[in-house]
Amino acid sequence: MDKYNIDEDSLGILRRGTSVYYAGSVIFAAGIVLLIVGVAFIIMSQIHYGSEPGKIILSVIFMGGGASLVLTGTNLMMKQTKYGYYITAAGTILALLALAIFSSIYPQGWYYPTVSYVLAMYIVGILALLGNGFANVVLWIISSKSETATRSSQENYTVHNDESIQRDIEEAVQSSIQQSSSELKFKDQNVGNVRLGKAFNESRGKTTRVKDDMNEADKLKRTTSGNKVKSGSSEVDKISSQLREAMENQTAEKGIIEKIKDRFDRYF
Repeated sequence: MDKYNIDEDSLGILRRGTSVYYAGSVIFAAGIVLLIVGVAFIIMSQIHYGSEPGKIILSVIFMGGGASLVLTGTNLMMKQTKYGYYITAAGTILALLALAIFSSIYPQGWYYPTVSYVLAMYIVGILALLGNGFANVVLWIISSKSETATRSSQENYTVHNDESIQRDIEEAVQSSIQQSSSELKFKDQNVGNVRLGKAFNESRGKTTRVKDDMNEADKLKRTTSGNKVKSGSSEVDKISSQLREAMENQTAEKGIIEKIKDRFDRYF
């Protein structure tokens, strides 16, 4: 990865150097050329199981090497994660190493279990390149959507101060009041057809009124004021006399106490 020349579109967790992109393009083109040459060579040489070992080796190198270079170039042209370039390099090395081993041991050493080891090595390298490319495509789609959402949210972002918030609250309250008042309706009730029952105008039971000739409140008032009251009853007159005497004694005692206080205040 080119640390000193980063693509301007490389954002988020994906990175891609400009020089790496061009190198990947060259490798991709070389892989396409090898595939075309391999297909043409197989057709022209009519390669089959019984063909000469040299022709079979060339066919495998053209086709296997071309496929490996195409996948490697595709990965290099993509934006990579932190370990994406390491995965690409490892996959490419495994695939090319498997082709080199095949060309060195075929046909004398091409037997079990060497065949399984070489094929497994090549398949693992190809799968690593395919998996890394697929993962980068998925991450690129996700990061593109997140960047678009972030930009749109930043464009729609508005700074609110206390005055604007207070104004918005007042407008909302006023709008709510107006809407409520417009929806509020009063319905006149027609009470002309209401009939009152007999119980509304009539009272149940009999009311007996008795007039009292003796005004107790007036006589009690006269008694407390010191006037004599004659009620025609000896017991009532006796109680009234005692009440009057008690009030007179209380008044006399109160006068003596006030005189003592006046003298005390005068001398001291």
